[in-house]
Amino acid sequence: MVEYTDALEKEYNKLIATARLRPEKLAQIDGVLRRIFLDENWQRYQEVAERTGIPAHVIAIIHSLEAGGRFDCHLHNGDPLTAKTRNVPRNRPRTGSPPFSWVASAIDALEEVSEGDDWSLSRTAYVFERFNGFGYRSHHPHAKSPYLWSFTNIYASGKYTSDGRWSETAVSRQCGAMALLLRMIQKELIPAAVPQSTDEDEPPGRPLPPVPAPRYPGRMLRRDSHGPNVTRIQERLKILGIQEVGPVDADFGERTEWAVKLFQARHEDGQGEPLEIDGVVGPMTWNSLFEIEPAGSGETEVSVADNDLASAALDIAANQIGVLEQPRGSNRGPMVDEYMNAVDGGLRGQPWCMAFVYWCFRQAAQQNGLPLRVPKTASVWRSWEMAQAAGQGEILTAREARADPDRVRPGMVFYIDTGGRNGHTGFVRDIIDGKLVTIEGNTNNDGSREGYGVFQRSRRRIDSINLGFIAYD
Repeated sequence: MVEYTDALEKEYNKLIATARLRPEKLAQIDGVLRRIFLDENWQRYQEVAERTGIPAHVIAIIHSLEAGGRFDCHLHNGDPLTAKTRNVPRNRPRTGSPPFSWVASAIDALEEVSEGDDWSLSRTAYVFERFNGFGYRSHHPHAKSPYLWSFTNIYASGKYTSDGRWSETAVSRQCGAMALLLRMIQKELIPAAVPQSTDEDEPPGRPLPPVPAPRYPGRMLRRDSHGPNVTRIQERLKILGIQEVGPVDADFGERTEWAVKLFQARHEDGQGEPLEIDGVVGPMTWNSLFEIEPAGSGETEVSVADNDLASAALDIAANQIGVLEQPRGSNRGPMVDEYMNAVDGGLRGQPWCMAFVYWCFRQAAQQNGLPLRVPKTASVWRSWEMAQAAGQGEILTAREARADPDRVRPGMVFYIDTGGRNGHTGFVRDIIDGKLVTIEGNTNNDGSREGYGVFQRSRRRIDSINLGFIAYD
């Protein structure tokens, strides 16, 4: 069994420090929390807590993952209480006869979960991972366990499918334990636990010291580079939750190059300019990698859209940066299909930039109880025409934008005609020196409408937008 060591504690603490809940999953997370904190349910968790010494919220989270929060099932694995467990762990509870009470079964399931008085976030993360098993850590260390990290930026894909086979592209649809725990703290449903200090002279709760920034090695690191500096890059990418980097092996191969590109797509340099997405670690990328907070942490100032719906949609879009087609060039993938399903699942495999924009606005509207006025279509041209016909939002034509660029603002959606009634679209995130900072789906490093992922771009000029802009209020 994997032991709880100082190194493992530091790993958990670094993951916790960089973990961010995915905005598009908040409604689902909150739905689980509402069930957990129903009076009758919470009383049961408290009863087991009193008899085991395990915090009620830890019991509730394990119950949610193992049994879907159902009280007619064993907490061990979700098998029915009408018999001993049939699945692993088998023949539990060890004592008593069926039918079992949920409380008795829960106490049996938790008999090996005892951490004394240490219920820090890192120790709790260890308890969750140990309860589910260390299979991900042992056999697929490049993929953080979805049992803990699903619905956060730490986890992207990779899981065991129903037939017990490993799939790199499968995505867990279950909310992870740490996502639930962090949301409980966010909503002040439980006390804000702090990491246990390993230094007796440090006051409890003191923030972890930042990772020292290694000096730039003085040469570009790229595909086929080797050595300790590549190891540093790979380790740092893993700490930041970019598991696509693969194993830490000091070899700058295809996976490391791709992980660097993902980092570059999500981050800015020291002057706030988007990094060049080339998969090469030069001084700008090196300094960003080791010295600044990850994008989305709240440290980077970005212009804010001037209405609630657009602002919320922009936040959701920003969280999708780095989503990729699987396989590349297929117009498919777990999240890409989800975007297209929002408008018309029958169009999966088709260009999806407009579906991405619609999906972001729909998520924002649902989460904030706001009306959705974005036309429901996967066609850029159709969306432009429908919005004009319905008078939806503030419409700024290309001519008007060129005449008065100051009218273009964050939160607007840009529309481009690429010929043959095809088009491309995306969000305006900011305007810097007359150039648009955009978030676009179905694009790539060159801003193509037939790209392979969601990226932040910074090269489009306002006068290159040949249809116009719409602010959906």
